[in-house]
Amino acid sequence: MSAPELSIVTPSYNQAEYIEDNLQSVLEEADERVEHVVVDGGSDDGTVDLLREYEDKYQLRWVSEPDDGQSAALNKGVEMARGEWIGWQNSDDYYVDGAFAEFW
Repeated sequence: MSAPELSIVTPSYNQAEYIEDNLQSVLEEADERVEHVVVDGGSDDGTVDLLREYEDKYQLRWVSEPDDGQSAALNKGVEMARGEWIGWQNSDDYYVDGAFAEFW
C-alpha cells in the first residue's frame, strides 16, 4: 500500500459520546489517499471499544495511552502520520459531506 496523501490527526480523551460521529465522518469522506490517526489519552469511557470497531473499516490507526494533554497527543499524532498533508480534527468534531472534495 502506498503512503496516504492526507493524514487526519485526532487527539482524544474520554470522548465516547462524540467520537463515533468523528470516525464515521472521516470514513465517509476517506479513500485510499486518506489515513486517520487517533491519539487517545487512555480513555476509560468506551472510546477504545469504538476505535476497535472502526479500525478495519478504513485506514484508521490509533493508540490509547496516558499522555500530557491535547498538545502532546497532537504532536504524537503528527509523528505517527504518514501523509504528505496533515489535518487536525478534534474528537468532538466531524466533517460534513463533501469536505475532502476540494482537497482533491
